[in-house]
Amino acid sequence: MPQYGKILKQGGAVLISHPANVYTMAETWEDVTWDERHPLKEWAVEYTVLVDGEENHHLNILYGEDLADVQRSLLHELRKTYVENERIDVTVHRMEEIQVTSEPAFFEGCFTP
Repeated sequence: MPQYGKILKQGGAVLISHPANVYTMAETWEDVTWDERHPLKEWAVEYTVLVDGEENHHLNILYGEDLADVQRSLLHELRKTYVENERIDVTVHRMEEIQVTSEPAFFEGCFTP
Protein backbone atom coordinates (compact mmCIF):
# COMPACT_ATOMS: atom_id res chain seq x y z
CA MET A 1 0.00 0.00 0.00
CA PRO A 2 1.48 3.37 -0.98
CA GLN A 3 2.20 5.87 1.74
CA TYR A 4 0.39 9.16 1.12
CA GLY A 5 1.95 11.22 3.86
CA LYS A 6 3.00 11.28 7.48
CA ILE A 7 1.04 12.81 10.33
CA LEU A 8 3.20 14.49 12.97
CA LYS A 9 2.00 16.02 16.21
CA GLN A 10 3.97 18.97 17.56
CA GLY A 11 2.55 20.65 20.60
CA GLY A 12 -1.08 21.40 19.86
CA ALA A 13 -0.68 21.43 16.07
CA VAL A 14 -0.98 18.54 13.65
CA LEU A 15 1.31 18.62 10.62
CA ILE A 16 0.71 16.49 7.55
CA SER A 17 3.60 15.97 5.15
CA HIS A 18 2.88 14.99 1.56
CA PRO A 19 5.16 13.38 -0.98
CA ALA A 20 6.26 15.57 -3.90
CA ASN A 21 3.64 14.26 -6.35
CA VAL A 22 0.58 14.91 -4.15
CA TYR A 23 -1.13 18.31 -4.39
CA THR A 24 -3.65 19.84 -2.03
CA MET A 25 -6.65 21.74 -3.28
CA ALA A 26 -7.02 25.39 -2.28
CA GLU A 27 -9.47 26.04 0.53
CA THR A 28 -11.09 29.15 -0.93
CA TRP A 29 -11.11 31.06 -4.21
CA GLU A 30 -8.81 33.68 -2.66
CA ASP A 31 -6.20 30.95 -1.97
CA VAL A 32 -5.71 30.33 -5.68
CA THR A 33 -2.47 31.80 -6.96
CA TRP A 34 -2.55 32.81 -10.59
CA ASP A 35 0.33 32.37 -12.97
CA GLU A 36 1.66 35.80 -13.92
CA ARG A 37 2.10 34.89 -17.60
CA HIS A 38 -0.50 36.00 -20.11
CA PRO A 39 -2.93 33.33 -21.26
CA LEU A 40 -2.40 31.86 -24.71
CA LYS A 41 -4.28 33.50 -27.54
CA GLU A 42 -7.03 31.68 -29.43
CA TRP A 43 -6.58 31.23 -33.17
CA ALA A 44 -9.12 30.12 -35.78
CA VAL A 45 -7.44 27.76 -38.23
CA GLU A 46 -9.31 26.59 -41.32
CA TYR A 47 -7.61 24.06 -43.58
CA THR A 48 -8.23 21.16 -45.94
CA VAL A 49 -6.36 17.88 -45.93
CA LEU A 50 -6.03 15.70 -49.02
CA VAL A 51 -5.46 12.05 -48.08
CA ASP A 52 -5.62 9.19 -50.59
CA GLY A 53 -7.67 11.32 -53.01
CA GLU A 54 -10.20 12.27 -50.31
CA GLU A 55 -10.47 15.89 -49.16
CA ASN A 56 -11.35 16.70 -45.53
CA HIS A 57 -12.25 20.23 -44.43
CA HIS A 58 -11.29 21.28 -40.87
CA LEU A 59 -11.99 24.31 -38.71
CA ASN A 60 -10.14 24.23 -35.37
CA ILE A 61 -9.49 26.57 -32.48
CA LEU A 62 -5.80 26.33 -31.57
CA TYR A 63 -3.84 28.14 -28.86
CA GLY A 64 -0.49 29.90 -29.03
CA GLU A 65 1.41 33.10 -28.33
CA ASP A 66 2.24 33.77 -31.98
CA LEU A 67 1.94 32.36 -35.49
CA ALA A 68 4.88 29.97 -34.99
CA ASP A 69 3.21 28.44 -31.88
CA VAL A 70 -0.04 27.94 -33.78
CA GLN A 71 1.79 26.30 -36.70
CA ARG A 72 3.43 23.88 -34.24
CA SER A 73 0.02 23.16 -32.69
CA LEU A 74 -1.43 22.49 -36.13
CA LEU A 75 1.42 20.12 -36.98
CA HIS A 76 0.84 18.28 -33.70
CA GLU A 77 -2.90 18.07 -34.44
CA LEU A 78 -2.24 16.70 -37.94
CA ARG A 79 0.19 14.08 -36.63
CA LYS A 80 -2.33 13.00 -34.02
CA THR A 81 -5.26 12.87 -36.45
CA TYR A 82 -3.56 11.26 -39.44
CA VAL A 83 -1.25 8.78 -37.71
CA GLU A 84 -1.72 5.95 -40.19
CA ASN A 85 -1.13 7.99 -43.34
CA GLU A 86 2.29 8.26 -44.89
CA ARG A 87 1.55 11.39 -46.95
CA ILE A 88 -1.00 14.15 -46.49
CA ASP A 89 -1.36 17.42 -48.37
CA VAL A 90 -2.52 20.37 -46.27
CA THR A 91 -3.84 23.68 -47.55
CA VAL A 92 -4.32 26.35 -44.87
CA HIS A 93 -7.14 28.73 -45.84
CA ARG A 94 -7.25 30.86 -42.72
CA MET A 95 -5.09 31.25 -39.61
CA GLU A 96 -6.09 34.30 -37.61
CA GLU A 97 -6.15 35.37 -34.01
CA ILE A 98 -9.62 35.59 -32.47
CA GLN A 99 -10.03 39.17 -31.29
CA VAL A 100 -13.70 39.36 -30.35
CA THR A 101 -15.52 37.19 -27.86
CA SER A 102 -19.27 36.82 -27.91
CA GLU A 103 -21.48 38.49 -25.35
CA PRO A 104 -22.98 35.83 -23.05
CA ALA A 105 -26.25 37.78 -22.78
CA PHE A 106 -27.12 36.78 -26.36
CA PHE A 107 -27.24 33.13 -25.28
CA GLU A 108 -29.17 33.65 -22.04
CA GLY A 109 -32.03 31.18 -21.85
CA CYS A 110 -31.17 29.52 -25.19
CA PHE A 111 -28.97 26.76 -23.85
CA THR A 112 -29.29 24.70 -20.72
CA PRO A 113 -26.26 22.86 -19.30
